[in-house]
Amino acid sequence: MTSSMHTDQDCVDEAARQIYIGNTGTVDFDLKLPTEGVEGTTIEWASNDDRWVSPTGKVNQPEYGRGDRNVTLTATVTKGGAKAQRNFDVTVLQMPNEIEVRKVYPIEIKVRKGATYYLPMFTAVLTKDGQKVSQRVNWDEGVEQQDEQTGEHDFQGSIDGSDIRVQCKVQVIDEDPEQPVDSSPKVRRVPISRVRLTGDGMLAGNQRRRIAFLKTLDDDQLLVEFRRAAHLDTKGAKPMIGWDAPDSNLRGHTTGHVLSAYALGYAATGDEDIRTKLTYLVDGLAEVQAAFAKSGTTKPGFLSAYDESQFDKLEQYAPYPTIWAPYYTLHKILAGLIDAYHFAGNETALRVASDLGDWVYDRVHRLPHEQLQNMWSMYIAGEFGGMNESLAHLYAITGRKEHLDAARLFDNDRLMVPMRQKVDALGGLHGNQHIPQVIGSVELFRQTGLPYYLQQAEFFLKSVMGHHIYAMGGTGQGEMFQQPDVIGALLKDNTAESCASYNLLKLSALLFSFDPDQEYADYTELTTLNHVAASTDHVPRGGSLYFFPTQPGGCKGFDEENSCCHGTGLESHFYYADGAFYTDEKTLWIEQYLPCSLNDIDQKMALSVDVDDRHPEKLTITIEALDRPRLALRIPAWTRGRVHIDIDGTPVSQALMGTDPAVAVLDASACGLNSWSGTTITLTFDPTIRLIGTPDRPFLAAVAWGPYVLAALSPSTDMQSLDIDRKDPGSAFERQGEKLVFRHRDSGLEFVPLWTIDENQPYHAYVEVASH
Repeated sequence: MTSSMHTDQDCVDEAARQIYIGNTGTVDFDLKLPTEGVEGTTIEWASNDDRWVSPTGKVNQPEYGRGDRNVTLTATVTKGGAKAQRNFDVTVLQMPNEIEVRKVYPIEIKVRKGATYYLPMFTAVLTKDGQKVSQRVNWDEGVEQQDEQTGEHDFQGSIDGSDIRVQCKVQVIDEDPEQPVDSSPKVRRVPISRVRLTGDGMLAGNQRRRIAFLKTLDDDQLLVEFRRAAHLDTKGAKPMIGWDAPDSNLRGHTTGHVLSAYALGYAATGDEDIRTKLTYLVDGLAEVQAAFAKSGTTKPGFLSAYDESQFDKLEQYAPYPTIWAPYYTLHKILAGLIDAYHFAGNETALRVASDLGDWVYDRVHRLPHEQLQNMWSMYIAGEFGGMNESLAHLYAITGRKEHLDAARLFDNDRLMVPMRQKVDALGGLHGNQHIPQVIGSVELFRQTGLPYYLQQAEFFLKSVMGHHIYAMGGTGQGEMFQQPDVIGALLKDNTAESCASYNLLKLSALLFSFDPDQEYADYTELTTLNHVAASTDHVPRGGSLYFFPTQPGGCKGFDEENSCCHGTGLESHFYYADGAFYTDEKTLWIEQYLPCSLNDIDQKMALSVDVDDRHPEKLTITIEALDRPRLALRIPAWTRGRVHIDIDGTPVSQALMGTDPAVAVLDASACGLNSWSGTTITLTFDPTIRLIGTPDRPFLAAVAWGPYVLAALSPSTDMQSLDIDRKDPGSAFERQGEKLVFRHRDSGLEFVPLWTIDENQPYHAYVEVASH
């Protein structure tokens, strides 16, 4: 029998004390984890994140740019019935920067004499293997500069983690180079509150199911973690699940999405029950904000489902998943509050949002520029959603300079510098981490008039539309932007994150306001009908696709567990009419042909659009009232050059439509009318089967008909090779009666629109074209 000085518990305690696994502060090697200790003890290991350190000590370093990772290893020492534990904090270093550079794109800036300015902390480079990427620059003389003499000044630096040299040319001039221009939109979006979807088609059905789901939500449950954090009565509400669970560092984000969904749902439908729920949710958040302020544990204006510690840790560069994007979550809440005011007139929401905006300003304006850039460039942890957009929008409402100043402090060199260099260096960037920042860039142009904000946003979206999208309009693989024109090599189960398309659609509708380019409107139609509308469940459970699988035999899986895409999916189906109608002083632009009614008394516009999902080739516009002399009617890319327009049964000549194949601009007087009021316009298009090839693998293509991208229904996981004549792809298919089903003649495969495909129904978004 062991003495009291040498019990089994003494042994395990001593064995735990003696465990030594070496340096754990800068780990870039596998760890030797002992399995036996002194006095015959046994040691078992557990890791709280075995993606980076396994229980056997195997270390997997994050890629360069993803940041170091903090992992806790727990050693459990046992002997007999005795047990002792000891934790080891391990910092796994990201992989070194092993980039080989062929070219560093020129870095050139203009500054005003005597003004403090900052050298760009990132630049675009071209690697030896042909990739364009954004790289951090360390400047020999530091980031913050000031010049008292005009002329040119060259600064030297190097790519982070390498000896590759970089130069920045600074031109110092007497005047401020940031001269604002007129930032008024060229055309004005007709608000979604003026449009109502009609009929029993796909879009109206999706919207009705979302309204039905929103009415089932328990608003006290949406408030439960907010109230718990502020030490308020939680009213017996059940905890949230998924990414909003009590132990999740992203808790609270879905409540922000629901705020927006309520506001948008009310605007799009006029449903008063939804407005009542919105009021309750806003009032609950106002109570939480007041409780935080009264507690003295946070600064005034703070509002969250947790305390300020995640924000503190971000300022110390804590990586994900130690923290999980605190400003991203905050943006969802702030955006929801602004939407509640903007779409539903809720004044309490505006007050809460304004106070929260003040808190953000107080938090970020005191931080040095270099620290902010370090934070915003961090993978996931520094993700801030559209904080710049919401703060700039808030400034437009409140006029408080602090809100605009705060918005500009979210400028992100890692994203924006390559865009200003006109280089598509998106590859390797997290898609939905950065798209909302570009929306904010447009809003900042609107509020400041500084041209580069708009120019960089236009370059971004043209780059994405031209070189980064799958056939249905989605972008990214594994949430990440890849290199330009790499699509066919990346047909996977984790492509086209729905969040990304939600934000790209907001961006395209917004940019059209400043440049009525029909390419934006074509993208809006493509992605609305084939990605967003196809990303919702067919029953009112609120489910949404996270990724849109593109691999052979892929299946949809609708997420109901409060992920990011579940949240945006609650909002996106109320945005269908966003970008459908625009106006200027003389013209009504009809850019999306939705089955709907438009009624805008203030603008003296009333009309209806009648179109059937099964027959998108023919639509009727019945105009009750319109005081503008011109109509601009988009001619979709899928029918360009093949359109017939009738006014009250009389054909319109091609000469009256104008010379632009993308839009028919009709003048009432030229068409023999005093006004458009009381007229009926019929548009007839000519949809055909066409192929949408992948740029990197031309033999792979998606099949489309009219506005719809089609997919082959088949459980096979092998790529289907089909005989299709590229010059006449329609000859390989026959439509099955009035159904939206197209049968491939040789194989018998049936192709259907993506939005008709239900959960767990295997499909092929792409096929191999074996053209003869």
